[in-house]
Amino acid sequence: MRKRYISAVLIFILLILSGCQGKVEEQVSDYDGRTFYEIFVRAFKDSDGDGIGDLRGVTDSLDYLEDLGVQGLWLMPINSSPSYHGYDVTDYYSINSQYGTLEDLKELIVEADKRDIMIVMDMVINHTSSEHPWFKEASSSPDSKYRDYYIFTEDEKKSREASPMGAGAPWVKNSIREEYYYALFWGGMPDLNFDNEGLREELKKIAKFYLELGIDGFRLDAAKWIYNNTEDNLQWWREYNSYVKEINPKAVLIGEVWDNISGMEPYAEVLDSFFVFSMGEDIIKGLTWKNLNGIGDKLSASHKRLKEKNPDFVPAPFLSNHDQNRVMNQLMNIDKYKAAAVIYLTMPGTPYIYYGEELGMSGKKPDERIREPFLWSENLKENTQWIDITNDSSIALENQRDKEDSLFNLYKTIINLRKNNPVLRLGDIEALEQDHKEVYAVERTYEESKAYIFVSLAEGESEVNIEKGSYNILYSNINEQESLDTEGKLKLKAREILIIKKAD
Repeated sequence: MRKRYISAVLIFILLILSGCQGKVEEQVSDYDGRTFYEIFVRAFKDSDGDGIGDLRGVTDSLDYLEDLGVQGLWLMPINSSPSYHGYDVTDYYSINSQYGTLEDLKELIVEADKRDIMIVMDMVINHTSSEHPWFKEASSSPDSKYRDYYIFTEDEKKSREASPMGAGAPWVKNSIREEYYYALFWGGMPDLNFDNEGLREELKKIAKFYLELGIDGFRLDAAKWIYNNTEDNLQWWREYNSYVKEINPKAVLIGEVWDNISGMEPYAEVLDSFFVFSMGEDIIKGLTWKNLNGIGDKLSASHKRLKEKNPDFVPAPFLSNHDQNRVMNQLMNIDKYKAAAVIYLTMPGTPYIYYGEELGMSGKKPDERIREPFLWSENLKENTQWIDITNDSSIALENQRDKEDSLFNLYKTIINLRKNNPVLRLGDIEALEQDHKEVYAVERTYEESKAYIFVSLAEGESEVNIEKGSYNILYSNINEQESLDTEGKLKLKAREILIIKKAD
């Protein structure tokens, strides 16, 4: 991505000099429409035989990801940390030694760039680890220069305050001094004090370090909890985003703003993208109850709201992530699973796949069980060994590659269809009017192109309205034809998944 960034800057300068700056603003973002893949490095691929996934393992897997159609990676926390998950950082400028080194990260960036794969990394700056040198010094000495990097109080009444998240107590007793510190998520993760200007500048320097290393952007952990109010959060992320864009105008900030669409909407003005939790929830719920007719309207309405807030905003749909039970545990049915994949991978924005989702890996809370080793092989010793594997090893990648109807091959097909058809990446979305509760039907439009996505859970045929004309069949799980003609009606077979594009 570094080469493309440098080229973009040169083009930008030339266009300004020639008075054509408006043309730059019309260009489609490099991020918009790609398919991203979320990786828990510890669980993904082991390159050195120690049983722990590492950055070199991710580099070794780039050909697999490219073949799958992936054009972006989100690396879960890779900085130094005392925990298996990494969301309590002890050194922002170093890599977890179990994952490798900064040189390994640089190599990954270079090799990903050769394949046109963007890389964003988790930026965990809502809090640090209680083992971070800043906090150690701040908690032991009131005169420390880091004291105001955190939030302390001697008011014992604070310890009885309720958490703004709705459960637990956010104030934790300092084991060294007679006082309390604020830690919204856990005592081992003390919150940072964003009212401190020195801290804010320090956090910007960390962003600069990785952007200059070649990272394409950041997934912002706990983006809505920097402050306990939206207005102050927006002010900070606007400041941070402005700083990041000064270093790399094409860098992207993707926020974790876990809320309903109304709660998320304001962040569309200050971030480039965020994960639209409600979209995945609506898809899962609709498939669970076999009520698909309203999903298209909901997805279309959410997309329009976000675009009205900011025309350049890019929604990030997904089905599940590292904090949620896996899709298989929510749907418990492979046909519904395939339907869910087709629906969200043909939506506008930049969809995210949680590693192993394309295999149908299972897992439900506690968190370790939704972060089990990726199943490369049925021979469990050929996968990472960071935790024992409870998944059915028969779903391993090696067993799905050559099965035409496998979940893996469905993901590969749909992702590459999206990659090769701008209308499926960048088009607007509208629900089609139809009377079948068990049918999902939407239209995607981009410039002069139109595509239609149909998903039926019905046990019999369903008839839907569609514009008269000739269509190319991009995908069907039943129909082997390459094209079809309609007179304004289209009959879907039982449990059919169909993606068609209007012929030129």
